[in-house]
Amino acid sequence: MLPSAMSAKPLSPQELRVWHAFRLMGEEVLGRVGRDIAQATGLSGPDFGVLSRLAAIGNGEMRQQTLASVMGWDKSRLSHQLTRMSQRSLIERRPVGSNTVLVVLTEAGREKLNAARPVHAESVRRNFLSRLTQQQIDTLVRVSNLLGEED
Repeated sequence: MLPSAMSAKPLSPQELRVWHAFRLMGEEVLGRVGRDIAQATGLSGPDFGVLSRLAAIGNGEMRQQTLASVMGWDKSRLSHQLTRMSQRSLIERRPVGSNTVLVVLTEAGREKLNAARPVHAESVRRNFLSRLTQQQIDTLVRVSNLLGEED
């Protein structure tokens, strides 16, 4: 808990509107893109996130702890996700040493990812990018960079 959290005043109606608009924007767009991917390929949004990061960042494999960090997920959430994906033969977990597990993209996982990529691209363009002007996109990138900075 933040030191001043107990004494902080509630958000004003305007602050709440901004916060809710921010959250709803992300949830709506992510939900639409996730539904498009799921309908076309059977992959969930989290499945796609794991597979795409394994392929792009890890060249098909990554330490489970590193993957959790890259995803911004806690170990438990990732473990449950990987269990479901392993049961569907999208990934394999390979123990390496006593404390390390390597997450490996399977051929089936790579095929599903390759099928999902064009669906993802089209959906992001349709549900997000095509609805914004270049100026709005530039502003959104600047705001994202600003919010991504740590204090």
